[in-house]
Amino acid sequence: MNIKIVKSYIEEYKKEFDRVHNQEIYKWHAIKQFQETFDIDAVNFNENLELSLSKADNLLDSKLYFPKRMVLKNAEKSPEQIREMFRILFDEDFDYLERIENFRTEFKELSKQNFPELKNDYQDHRALVVYLSLKYPERYYFYKYGMFNEFAKKVKYTYQPKEGRIENISQFQNLCDLVRYEIEKDQELLSLHEKRLDKDCYRDKNYNVLTQDFIYAVVQYLNELDFQNISEPEIIAEKEISATELNIKTENTPNFTPRITNHAQNNIENKRIGDLGEIWVLKQEKEFLEKNGKHKLAEKVLHSAKNKGDGLGYDILSYHLNGEKKYIEVKTTKGRKNTTFFISRNELERSRIEKKNYFLYRVYEYNEETEKGKILKINGDLTRICEVPVNYKVKLK
Repeated sequence: MNIKIVKSYIEEYKKEFDRVHNQEIYKWHAIKQFQETFDIDAVNFNENLELSLSKADNLLDSKLYFPKRMVLKNAEKSPEQIREMFRILFDEDFDYLERIENFRTEFKELSKQNFPELKNDYQDHRALVVYLSLKYPERYYFYKYGMFNEFAKKVKYTYQPKEGRIENISQFQNLCDLVRYEIEKDQELLSLHEKRLDKDCYRDKNYNVLTQDFIYAVVQYLNELDFQNISEPEIIAEKEISATELNIKTENTPNFTPRITNHAQNNIENKRIGDLGEIWVLKQEKEFLEKNGKHKLAEKVLHSAKNKGDGLGYDILSYHLNGEKKYIEVKTTKGRKNTTFFISRNELERSRIEKKNYFLYRVYEYNEETEKGKILKINGDLTRICEVPVNYKVKLK
């Protein structure tokens, strides 16, 4: 994602703020209505659901798109089944992509039983993310495939959405998180936003709704901007090195020096820089394959950490020129190469399994504004560089 392009559009958004506001303020009304009225244990669940969604028409019913109408028709006929489906959908202890797909599958079967004459139940990814965003507006962002697709092109986001793919949702979440950071820094915009919220509006303290509003405005309302002079990302890569060749400084003696650290904020910032580094490497991998005529391999390069989730032991699935897979874990810092970073157990185990095709890309001196940085590529089993455990998993019986 090109930060300069995003910032330019934020300036345009502020200029057109009143015009966009008049068309889109209903989103904050819809959330407040849902937050104040929805009750999963309501005696008359179908009536409660209808009341909760009463201000969400533009989100869930428009033109030839009727997810709200269909969910209410089925709730009227099978209230307990729909209640249980929403109970599971809103259970944050489970993977949200799985919850979305389970809801869609179960709803489709129920709707076929209740209304066999109707061909479309309209419970697509867009509708399901609306339900989640109404329930958890500080965690999710209203989603539309077309909006995501167009905005991704405009800001040069590496991931290319494909209609109907469930991973579009997680990729959109990631893009929104990165855009929100830029929005939160703009005090003029935050002031405009604060002034427009009246007593009928939900006050989104995390600015998720504002972020989606900006993204939609770029696609729907703002003029196309000229970015011909925007510089391309620049990468300086060191010679690839085997993990066994590295000189490692091992610190076996615990350091008991007390420190007061803002871990929560540090974790948020580290994740953001980590996400930007992954996107940056993903683009470099694709471009390398393209330049060498491996177009089909370039299309297969996958941002696995965002498409499939954490826990795989690597961030990016790429390819050697001969077609062999490359499992790439990216560790990014704005600082020097020797800035401390951490390897998870899954990342270590994956490096042991793959060995020849496992790579740790140490991205350092990374500048998010210019998209310039350096990379040290470490190949192989990472056991030797992971000698000092700092956390232990404990499960009490």
